[in-house]
Amino acid sequence: MTAMRTLVSAICILVGSFMIAWWAIASVIMGQIDDGTAVRGMTERALESPDVMASLSSDLSGRAQTQLAEQGLNLSALGLDDELEEAISRAVETEAFRAMVLDQVDDAHAQVTEQLTDSLRQPAPLVITVNASDSLNARIDELGGLGGAVPDIAVPPVDIEVLDTAQFEQARTAYERTVWAQQWGLWVGVGLLALGILVSQRRRWFIAKALTVLGLLCVAFGGAIALIGPETITTFMPGGTDGSLSTMWREVLTVDAATIVMERSLWIGGLSLVAALVATALGSVLGGRRRRR
Repeated sequence: MTAMRTLVSAICILVGSFMIAWWAIASVIMGQIDDGTAVRGMTERALESPDVMASLSSDLSGRAQTQLAEQGLNLSALGLDDELEEAISRAVETEAFRAMVLDQVDDAHAQVTEQLTDSLRQPAPLVITVNASDSLNARIDELGGLGGAVPDIAVPPVDIEVLDTAQFEQARTAYERTVWAQQWGLWVGVGLLALGILVSQRRRWFIAKALTVLGLLCVAFGGAIALIGPETITTFMPGGTDGSLSTMWREVLTVDAATIVMERSLWIGGLSLVAALVATALGSVLGGRRRRR
């Protein structure tokens, strides 16, 4: 019976400490998503993809030519179609275009959060829609010659695929788990620790042991991020590198978020270990007093 109570107490310490650590990390993740930082980071990574940029350039070029044709301007006949394509290709590579896209993403980040949380949403890629008309008109004006005579056009908003269907569905699954951890992780962790102390045979050391485990978990996680990098840490996450939590970490969170998680983990871990030493000292003092009586 004593061995069973010790085992249950140890499990409660381990799982309870893990839940509290997960709650602390989940709060950082949710903060990144709620304030739009994560959406901006996802878009920045998408804009670094040559395939995404090539598709975006081709789409914008086709839309621009269609709009001009509707206004009676045949760019092929004028010999400007290739120049327009080159101008648009250069445009989407500029910092000004990148800043324009990111500014629009910042304004619409709540829509992405809605897509993450919509339980009725059918599986589909995460797509962000941007209006590039101003950038296109500026580039057309830069063509010179006949380009200066081309009227301004209103190109329909263009879609940028930030995450494909599989990635976004995994991110949605991880988001649900993260929301649960943020709401309930602390309370479940505290409840397990409370259960552990009730069944523990040596209660005066329980708090010290719980703080030690919590501290070691947080220091190990934060240290792993610092030593082997944010990307490599996905190897040790539940589900492996292809799991939903790894996808969330890799595709949704930014480098800044990883740094915040690392710092918070190390701080919580360090404070927990210091508190564990204090609890151990108090346990020794109180235990010695009881023996002298």
